[in-house]
Amino acid sequence: MKNSILVFVIGFLSFSTFSQSKTSFGFRSGVNIANLSNTNLETKTGLYLGALVNIKISELYTLQPELGYSNQGADAKNTMDENVVIHYISVSVANKFFVKDSPFHFIIAPGFDFDSDDSLIGLANRNEGNDVTFIDLNIGLGIGIDFKNGLGIEARYKRGLVDVFSGDWHSFDSQQYEDENQFNTVFQLGMYYKFKF
Repeated sequence: MKNSILVFVIGFLSFSTFSQSKTSFGFRSGVNIANLSNTNLETKTGLYLGALVNIKISELYTLQPELGYSNQGADAKNTMDENVVIHYISVSVANKFFVKDSPFHFIIAPGFDFDSDDSLIGLANRNEGNDVTFIDLNIGLGIGIDFKNGLGIEARYKRGLVDVFSGDWHSFDSQQYEDENQFNTVFQLGMYYKFKF
């Protein structure tokens, strides 16, 4: 009997919490300043854009799943070398922790980036579109300001956790950078807008 009451109370509190949460949809976009660690390459300027679902759980915490496109890589220092251009489809879950009675918040956003140059047919035939790993696990840390009109500004630093030229995810052998691992490093500065329904 006590277990049944406990389960009922926990279920009721969970339902109350999510029924009180406010959900909104929106878009985010901005500038990527990207590079690859442990290389002699220079930073590359690209863009990111995508859609978001903003789920306000409480006054201090918001959960925000995100789906979008991110242009990353790095630029060569001279014309003899090739630029590294990577087009990612990004999936992340931003956890926003708000400062009490303030529009400022901190962001922790783990995610996955999928190299869009590799098609499903190419992967099945082990014929990659480029020499970049198909998937990159990453973590993003940042700060932001959430305005009452639905607009917001944020800055994030995103760090890849998988070697960009690793053979672990592909069959190729990278001859370009053999000695050390290369990871995506991206500074993002942008805006977002949440629609109010």
